[in-house]
Amino acid sequence: MKLGIAVVYLVSKRNGPLLDLHFRQIEENTKVPYTIYAAANDLLPPFRERLERHPHVKICPCASYERGRGLLRQDVERAATLGLPAVCSKYEHSFYLEQLIQQAIDDGVTHIAMLHVDSFPVRPGWAQELAGQLSDRCVLAGITRDRDADHKPLTAGIFYHRDFYVRYHPRLLLPQEEYDSEGYQRYCQACPHVTDSGYGYGYTMYANDLTWCPLDRSNKGGSHVLFASIYGDLIFHLHAAAYVERTKTVGFTSPDAAANREADSHRRLGRSVLRHALPEAWRRRIRDVLPQRFRAPQEYAHRQAWERERKRLFDAPSDYLAYLRSGAR
Repeated sequence: MKLGIAVVYLVSKRNGPLLDLHFRQIEENTKVPYTIYAAANDLLPPFRERLERHPHVKICPCASYERGRGLLRQDVERAATLGLPAVCSKYEHSFYLEQLIQQAIDDGVTHIAMLHVDSFPVRPGWAQELAGQLSDRCVLAGITRDRDADHKPLTAGIFYHRDFYVRYHPRLLLPQEEYDSEGYQRYCQACPHVTDSGYGYGYTMYANDLTWCPLDRSNKGGSHVLFASIYGDLIFHLHAAAYVERTKTVGFTSPDAAANREADSHRRLGRSVLRHALPEAWRRRIRDVLPQRFRAPQEYAHRQAWERERKRLFDAPSDYLAYLRSGAR
């Protein structure tokens, strides 16, 4: 096996320990020849120097992402309805990741793995074990949030043989014409999912009558269902490290789609009532003076939970990962 691990590195100054842990876990648990294909376009200079010194890292010259590139029409319309700028983070990440995968394929790797800077293997032999689950028809192994509500592989942990990529040329995100196709609508009915990075791979497998091996959340320890997850007892994912540092908040969609719709409906109703009941100047003043925990209580609670799990990971990585896997303190 010749493994290529594709990672887009977005690391804030205070998350430096996460970068070291990510590298250490990959090195300790990967027993096959490997190269980490790295995108470092937006990486701070001290962190880029660490990548340049790492013997297994190849920093790839990636074209820079132009804001707004590749956005689906419905993402733009949804953002406009909410009075927000269109979210580009998933498009930017996928844009760089696609270039890394192509570089690895061009270099002749036999297998591709995708990780995030806050995801990494947790036990030796992970690559061989995942490779052993692949076949001519089962072409990919990947972590998944929820088989019922978000049935697709996530780029924080994807593994496949190069033949899948060379033959089918899957895309992490779909272009507008494929998104509008009847085939994709059938896929949505068969496999409900959130349209973040990785759903294009799910569609390619569905369209070609292929299967994949979902790695479900396997935690036996841990205090939060969204953060610090172990998948298939093989891959850890803190979740949202790069996103949190860019936005200073955490906004997650629960797998419970019905609950999400109801909560969104209540929020829209509340905003509508306030718009009609209060002058705009008053509304701005209220937003400015309220702490975040009152302006967006759910997001505030998520942020506090994320910070708590991040601290536990940084304070005692080995003990914390062992606890998540076994439930034993």
